[in-house]
This record gives sequence, structure tokens and C-alpha cells, in this order.
Amino acid sequence: MIRKSTRALNGSQQRDQYQSNIIYSEAFDREQASYVSGSAAPDDFWREYSDEETHRRNKDVRLAARRNRQKAVYINLRYVMYMALLVACMTGALICYIKLKSDISSGNKEIAALESTLTELRASNDELYNEVHSDVDLEQIREIAIDEYGMKYADQDQIVVYSKAKGDRVHQIAGVTR
Repeated sequence: MIRKSTRALNGSQQRDQYQSNIIYSEAFDREQASYVSGSAAPDDFWREYSDEETHRRNKDVRLAARRNRQKAVYINLRYVMYMALLVACMTGALICYIKLKSDISSGNKEIAALESTLTELRASNDELYNEVHSDVDLEQIREIAIDEYGMKYADQDQIVVYSKAKGDRVHQIAGVTR
């Protein structure tokens, strides 16, 4: 509401100013518009409304509000069934989503457990491999092969070298003795 200093105005001017402020305030509240001043204001912006016209406008507003309330309250069976079906579909979709998230979570836990088992098995395998290779003495194996089994190194005439061209294969059928 606009308030102006009323000390400098006489009685009739104060009454006119008060009515003008009330009319402006009602127009402002009704139209929910921003303040309009000067030549931009429409001609009927400051006009006074009669009691009959105000009563008629209020009655129209009340009737419109009553119609809107009746429309909002009136819900037919088809609309209720549609909304129930929509809620059921959304509930089903939500349940499926939660189940999928649960499956993914349990799958991730299972993968993590299997990966930790794999890491443990690899560490154990590497440990056993190193243990086996640390116990092997190649010099002892060579001595046993030469002394006990009579093995000897190959002579130069026993070695046959094949040149391999790209795409060729060498297939040995039987051992060649000379």
C-alpha cells in the first residue's frame, strides 16, 4: 500500500488520497502487476469501482473458484484405475531396479572375493615355483646325465640346421642316426 504524508493536505484531499490508495492497492492485489506510474498507466487504472461492480466481480470469482473445486473433487472411475495402474507400474519398475542394483552389488562382492582368492593362489604358485627352482642344481644334473646315463655333447656332424622361410614348416618323421 502506498503511504504519503497527509499533514499538508486538508480533510477532503486526505479522503480522496485515502480512497485513491485503497483503489490502487486493490488493483495491485487483483492484477498482481508491478507499479505503473505516469503516462504508461492505462486510463482506467485509477477509476473507482462501484459497490455493485465490485460485488459482481467478487461473485464471478467465487463462482469460478467453486467450479474449480468441483472439478478438482470430481474423479471418475477411469481416472482412478489409470492412476492405480500407473502406481503399480512404477512400483514394479522400482522393485526391478532395486533387485538389479542388489544383483550388481552381490556380483561385485563375488568378483572381489574371487580376485582376492586368485591373488592368494598366484602368490602361493610363485612361492612353490621359486622353491622348486632353488632346489635344482644344473651342474649336478649334467654330471648324473654324463656319468650314469652315458650322455655326451653332440658332435658337429650330428647337428643339422634348417633355414626357415616364412610360411614353411619343418616336420621330423624319425630320428636320424649316423
